[in-house]
Amino acid sequence: MTRQGPLSDLTVVEMTAHRAGPFCGALLADLGAEVVKIERPGVGDPARDQGPGPAGKSGYFAANNRNKRSVTLDLKADAGREAALELLAGADVFVENFGYGVTEKLGVGYEDVREVNEDVIYASIKGYGETGPAKEKKGLDLILQAEGGIMSVTGPEGGQPVKVGQAIGDLGAGMFATMAVLARLHERERRDGTDEEFVGKFDVGLFDTVVSLMNEYLTFHSMTGEVPGPQGTSHQSLVPYQLFETADGHVVTGVPSDDRWDDFVDVVGREELREYRTNDERVENAETVVSAIQAEFSKRPTDHWLSALTERGFPCGPLNDVADVVDHDQARARGLVRVHDDPDGGEIALPGHPVNFPDFDAEIRRPAPRLGEHTDEVFAEIADEQTTLDEWRAGGAFGGSSGDE
Repeated sequence: MTRQGPLSDLTVVEMTAHRAGPFCGALLADLGAEVVKIERPGVGDPARDQGPGPAGKSGYFAANNRNKRSVTLDLKADAGREAALELLAGADVFVENFGYGVTEKLGVGYEDVREVNEDVIYASIKGYGETGPAKEKKGLDLILQAEGGIMSVTGPEGGQPVKVGQAIGDLGAGMFATMAVLARLHERERRDGTDEEFVGKFDVGLFDTVVSLMNEYLTFHSMTGEVPGPQGTSHQSLVPYQLFETADGHVVTGVPSDDRWDDFVDVVGREELREYRTNDERVENAETVVSAIQAEFSKRPTDHWLSALTERGFPCGPLNDVADVVDHDQARARGLVRVHDDPDGGEIALPGHPVNFPDFDAEIRRPAPRLGEHTDEVFAEIADEQTTLDEWRAGGAFGGSSGDE
């Protein structure tokens, strides 16, 4: 495999915290982009100290900041703003997820950056985006899971709503931002050499993300007027397609099309189910159908059902916990769990990139950085001369000192 990624000629500067922005940067970095993370001197990304892990580099931070370099800049100092804009002048992409209007106050808003780099792609990730009546509200993942509706359909059927077990608004916004960065890169290349104005900015909100991920729920409601509640482990429109309890665990399976129903009944062994030949009939008689299937599944162990269903070509899988996933042969084979020797945390598992390239391995090229670890080397690369670097340092651009932690 080649060692250079498809984005190896891309320079990304990010000024991000927590998860949504850092996840976008990590995805780009995994694909070979050179990603420099700007952090506040002495403070850094708050995620550094949230959750287990060594001081200043928690597992939460490590997972979302792999393959990056960290610099510290005090943007409230003139020298800090000057150094930031010099860094951004040579960047292809700037990713930020600070509150509404913060980057403008710090002197690195889109118009500020565009003055020194008219072709910059400016990715702005916010709780509610940059338009609409809620644009100035603070928005965190859990809040947006509730307000965006996905919490209302998550949880045990007939029970109380619960959050999705992962920060789906944060991670989804990071993925959508990555997609938009690539779209803007394509647009920039397409417009190169033309008289068309290139506007590289875009914004995405966590609220936007969650509402988008509601997907067909929105359409169903417009058609029926119905407001669904928590769905448990079943599907909103297919029967059967859900989690079933076995004699020693759980299995998830489903019937993807009506023409496979007879085959499924053969596997389950309940002849009375054969009359429910269409999904519409099964939805209408869901309690009867599901109860009969569950009664059979509870008689035999998980391995039996996985083998029987797989043999007949039905999609199926066990209910795995985190430990199972980390040790999963398929996850290892696809590079989805990367065991990495971190200089501060020792041997740890990091999430790999979810897209497989046959000619490129999205490896962990460098561990998540210590706060300000690369300040000297990054700014030495862009300073016109040593005097400029010394002036920035003397002006407090990097905090108390270069690489100040």
